Amino acid sequence: MIQPKFRPLEYAYHSHRPIRTLFKLVARPTWFYVAVLLVLVIKHSPVWVVPFLTAQVIDSLTEPGAFSVRDMSIYFGTVFFLVIQNVPMQTLFVSMLSGATRDLEHTLRTALVTRLQQLSIAFHDRTETGRLQAKVLRDVEQVQHFCMQVFEGGALAILSVLFAATVTAIREPRLLLFFIVMVPVVVTLRTIFRRRIRERNRDFRSEVERMSADVSEMINMIPVVRAHGLEDKETQRIESQLGVVNQRGRRLDMINAVFGASAFATFQMAMIIGLLVLTIFCLRGMITVGDIVLYQSLFAMIVMSVSHVLNFYPQFARGLESIRSIGEVLECPDIEENQGRKVVEQLHGQVSFDHVTFGYGDDKAPAVADFSLHVTPGECIALVGPSGAGKSTLMQLLIGFRRPQAGTITFDGQNMEDIDMRTARRFISVVPQETFLFSGSIRDNIIYGLGDVSEEKVRKILEAANLVEMIDSLPQGLDTRIGEDGAMLSGGQRQRVAIARALIRDPRILVLDEATSALDVVSERKVQDAIDHAVRDRTTFIVAHRLSTIRKADRIVVMRDGHVAAIGSYDELMAQPGLFRDMQQLQDLSR
Repeated sequence: MIQPKFRPLEYAYHSHRPIRTLFKLVARPTWFYVAVLLVLVIKHSPVWVVPFLTAQVIDSLTEPGAFSVRDMSIYFGTVFFLVIQNVPMQTLFVSMLSGATRDLEHTLRTALVTRLQQLSIAFHDRTETGRLQAKVLRDVEQVQHFCMQVFEGGALAILSVLFAATVTAIREPRLLLFFIVMVPVVVTLRTIFRRRIRERNRDFRSEVERMSADVSEMINMIPVVRAHGLEDKETQRIESQLGVVNQRGRRLDMINAVFGASAFATFQMAMIIGLLVLTIFCLRGMITVGDIVLYQSLFAMIVMSVSHVLNFYPQFARGLESIRSIGEVLECPDIEENQGRKVVEQLHGQVSFDHVTFGYGDDKAPAVADFSLHVTPGECIALVGPSGAGKSTLMQLLIGFRRPQAGTITFDGQNMEDIDMRTARRFISVVPQETFLFSGSIRDNIIYGLGDVSEEKVRKILEAANLVEMIDSLPQGLDTRIGEDGAMLSGGQRQRVAIARALIRDPRILVLDEATSALDVVSERKVQDAIDHAVRDRTTFIVAHRLSTIRKADRIVVMRDGHVAAIGSYDELMAQPGLFRDMQQLQDLSR
């Protein structure tokens, strides 16, 4: 099998030049396309030869003296051979075409997956997961079907027209003028329907993406919906969107039907007129009876080919719309730029924020404003404050998910803007508030992305994450499967698995984003023990909701409205009036 010479994203994807882009994606040498066309001609040759055989038979029967009957064996033998060869040649053609289009499908999906990994978190914030799934699955499939149609149906239609026109031009040039009349008819039909077909394809694709996003959201929200008894309301919401998709689909089908019916009626009338013209030619002695069959077959070949092209146009429009849809991802410039930046070989854990500012929109106050903080290696920093104070945003800036709009962040004195953050993140681990686990075993979730890890190292990590007792109580131990998103584990267990996954990478910088905020007292104690072990000998940032969990932090940064309100140890902050002491007192009263 020919391997594509372009790896994902190494080509220039231009949705405004779809055909050129597709040829680049297929990535085959020129000889391959020549070979495909040659095989197509050979396999389809019986269809082109049969009209000549039919005309010869009719002429031999109507005028035996003028046409030799003995030559019939040669004609029939040739046709039989051409029909039989269609079987292996069709198989070869499909094999070549399938290989090219399936490689295209694979290349596109790989490119999309790769690009989705590179696009910024801001892009993913504003784009529903369902829409992206629709692009990876439905749109790529549409492009694959589109290419199959272009390579087979489109190429065959063009070759058939050229063949019929060439034969007619050689044998009876006067009839060629009548065939040429079909060209403006085709152009007229395409012009009339082109804009409306394109618009309705775009509307339908948009609604399908919205439906995919709504269904994905519905599946994720099933526990919440059921807990509040909102099943009927949620079903009605999705049904409403399904109704919109149904309506858009019907409108698209109708315009395609009108277009197809118009093309059919036009070409059937052309066939009738063509037969009339040929009859007149025969009556005047300009052609034989057999020639009527021949030219009518050639004219039918032209009509059917042009009709096929026109009927293919809705699929062509869907393919172009899918190419544009995929371009919304592959051409999006909102990616994390790392190419050419310095590779980080190691980190000691020194972090500095120097007057860092970041906002989510021009019309909103900055989420982080003029924030400055110097953190030495091994120091434990806690970030506290009310909701919306900018704590989680600051951590996203630290990880490099978002970039400062003003100010700088440095690691060991190196500006974040000068280093490859992909390599820097090898030394950074994050335990988010919402733990993300996949439906594998506990072992798979802990060593995710690391390959083989020794049992001794895994055991040490289990001890550090306070997971030994839980693992030993399971029948299959570490190899116990935990269901989708860790559904078979409790919240505290999921959180400790996430801590183990972070620790096994031995990070120099550890980020804990409200790791105990949604846990009960017992689970919180176990997770807190794991955290106390995790912060040893590494720079740690803890975003905390429960202030009692950060007593051991070296420094506590109190944030309000994106600014630093106070900095100090737990005892220092409790000794002075201010936001931190007020928050602690409120929490004490709420117990």
